[in-house]
Amino acid sequence: MSDLGHLPLMLTVEEAAQLLRIGRNGAYSAVADGALRSVRIGRTIRIPRAAVADLLGIQRDRDDLPAEARITGETRR
Repeated sequence: MSDLGHLPLMLTVEEAAQLLRIGRNGAYSAVADGALRSVRIGRTIRIPRAAVADLLGIQRDRDDLPAEARITGETRR
């Protein structure tokens, strides 16, 4: 993943907000609006690294593609 490959696969909302240079409340709003994909685990919210890349329009590496795309060689946007 171009410039994001050094990041963990899952980010906290606060980490994603810092990366996007937006406020914490703005990040939570983006999650609530569906603009920023997220995963809820219990009471916590995690942001996949690939979701940040998608929001920024950065090309994803093969490791960040869904499993079915890795098998077939397709990419989904």
